Amino acid sequence: MRGQFSIGGSRGRQPWGGRCGFTLVELLVVIAIVAVLASLLLPSLSRAKEKARVTRVHGELYGVGLALEMYSQDHEGRLPPVRVNCNSDLAMHYCQFPVELAEQGYLPRGNQPGMAAYMEDPFNPGHTYKYAAPGPSLMNDTPDVDYRLWAPDDFPHGLSATGRYYSSPANSPVRWVIWSLGPRPDSPKSRDSRAPMAARTWYRKPGDGGVIARMAARDGTQYKTP
Repeated sequence: MRGQFSIGGSRGRQPWGGRCGFTLVELLVVIAIVAVLASLLLPSLSRAKEKARVTRVHGELYGVGLALEMYSQDHEGRLPPVRVNCNSDLAMHYCQFPVELAEQGYLPRGNQPGMAAYMEDPFNPGHTYKYAAPGPSLMNDTPDVDYRLWAPDDFPHGLSATGRYYSSPANSPVRWVIWSLGPRPDSPKSRDSRAPMAARTWYRKPGDGGVIARMAARDGTQYKTP
């Protein structure tokens, strides 16, 4: 009909001239842009995930410290013995978390070798957080000489390069220490001979090695690493 208004022109023609979708070049450009954005975002996401796990460790160590103090109050001020193993099966489970705390209901129990107290270090799967205190120790579950814990002269700051080993709770400035090996458990800082008491061995920032620790002074005051 003359004067009738119509849209679209000939039958089947698209408003944009018949073109639909992307060309191969356009798809490749989009993929390249997405890849670049992902490469920029992934490190940030990884750091955020690490920070979240470090926060979790600090929270769990706080709870473990409470369990230790509850045990001590129920046992006339005594702390559980430190465990050291020299056999090949359990050597890497040195300073495992005290079995006594699991057996007496202060912490959950586990049934894996070296994990009778189920307080797994999220950065060191298959191993508990570590525990040490000057005083009684067990070597392969047999009473041994008192455990000697190194502490810096400026405890709790840990900046001093000098310090000494303490085997008696009566004269040690440190009552106990509990720690995670940190995000890189095999790093030189985490395996340092002065870990976890020296500040040079402490975890500081994402991407870093070092331990995450909580410790108590002889008067019961507790401190944590950064």
